[in-house]
Amino acid sequence: MDKFNQARLKYKPTVIKYLLVAETPPKSDSNRFFYFEYVDKQDSLFLEIMKVLYPIETSSLSIKEIRLKKEEFLNRFKTDGFYLIDSLDKPFEEKYSSRQKIELIRKGQVDLLSKITKLLSSETKVILIASPVYKANIEFLKANKVPVINSEFIDFPGSGGQKKFREKMWSILNNI
Repeated sequence: MDKFNQARLKYKPTVIKYLLVAETPPKSDSNRFFYFEYVDKQDSLFLEIMKVLYPIETSSLSIKEIRLKKEEFLNRFKTDGFYLIDSLDKPFEEKYSSRQKIELIRKGQVDLLSKITKLLSSETKVILIASPVYKANIEFLKANKVPVINSEFIDFPGSGGQKKFREKMWSILNNI
């Protein structure tokens, strides 16, 4: 089992209420990942999800303080029934355009559907994160009766997309 799956499984809820689907894990030589407990930079997906889910707890903390409490936040994320997986198991090891990412993600749809199906319960709602993930998978997943609840793509919370990410995630979670 690779280091990404090992870290992810530690925080897998017994019953998944919200399954978040992102693009890929980071590059294989990276020391950063949503489920790694000690990440000191480039952890925007984790930070922004925690800000949306736990605004009271995070509002008075600096980014450094949120990162220092990462294990605590991941445990709460798990307890609250949230789980994050990636569309593809292998990272994008090189730079791809959005169109290329969409094509690569589409090629992995059958594997993604298999992963999702194994994780679904009658309670599970699926949220697709990032434009390429949404564009590549929305029609395929809906056609296969996967309960995707976002009706538009959610911006990835890096490179200036943090505010839009928070707004769209907040809207989706508040409408449930």
